[in-house]
Amino acid sequence: MTPMARRTLIGASATLALIAALSGPSLADPDAREAIESRLQQYEDRFNARDAEALARLFNEDVVYYGPLGTVFEGRDAVEQRYRGSFEAGFRDMRIETIEIDVLGDTAWDIARYTITGPNGDPLEGYHLAILKKVDGDWMVQRTLVNAVMPEPPGD
Repeated sequence: MTPMARRTLIGASATLALIAALSGPSLADPDAREAIESRLQQYEDRFNARDAEALARLFNEDVVYYGPLGTVFEGRDAVEQRYRGSFEAGFRDMRIETIEIDVLGDTAWDIARYTITGPNGDPLEGYHLAILKKVDGDWMVQRTLVNAVMPEPPGD
């Protein structure tokens, strides 16, 4: 095998190994997954208790929250105000269904589906993607992106 062919083979093998490592099933510590699932339950409980301050404490001080209507909230205080506004508007009764949790060291991400009752009593739903960082033993939300599923337009 020529030196060029050997380098190409080594490079291709390294690339495939990296792709496999990043796309394969998580070998995450089950304790980390359980801790993150517990945080999601705390999120749901605090939302349903309408406690914006306690809810905001699940987020890092420098969190960036990308809301479903395109609004970006930067910092824990802004996230707390965002939830206060949601509660004042009448949003309530959140339910979260975990779709995926993956952990890589002290960073994790979760994807979940949520349902919530809107101000007019209609159910709303969407998805969130959260990136969490382990800080002093706790999984804190560092970034989150929330979307809302829009109803299908009426047919002809």
